[in-house]
Amino acid sequence: MSGQLTSMIMDMVKYEEWNATGLENASLNVSNVMVKALMAGIAYDSRKHAYLFRALVEILRGESKPLTESEYGMLGKAITEHINVELKMMRDIEELMNVIGDERLKYVLKYILDDEKRHHALLLGLQEAVNRRELVTEFDWLNIVWKDVPFFF
Repeated sequence: MSGQLTSMIMDMVKYEEWNATGLENASLNVSNVMVKALMAGIAYDSRKHAYLFRALVEILRGESKPLTESEYGMLGKAITEHINVELKMMRDIEELMNVIGDERLKYVLKYILDDEKRHHALLLGLQEAVNRRELVTEFDWLNIVWKDVPFFF
């Protein structure tokens, strides 16, 4: 089953990469900056999904490497910094949403805010894992990182 599962996931990588390339190419001929930005964002998400699918395959194959102590130290600092940035961004976006009357603009701000909230939840999970610095299994990593992300479990 593991071989079949890896094959299915690698197919997903191909679809995501194909989708990203198609959106990037299509956006080259678009002059509207909002449409271009949305297409670029979706293309970026597709590339991110492909990267995550590759990570899943690595886990399934037992090829995932543990973090080194220096990686833990670097991650601890970077994650704390980014958690603070995400908090500021969420507050700033909410403030903007309170003063902007145009519903189209609010829709885009809400989209960004939802992303920031997901990022924040993921960063908190990563911070917990990094702070524990104990033997963490692949399932533990997935559970720690994704447990507070809305709509994941």
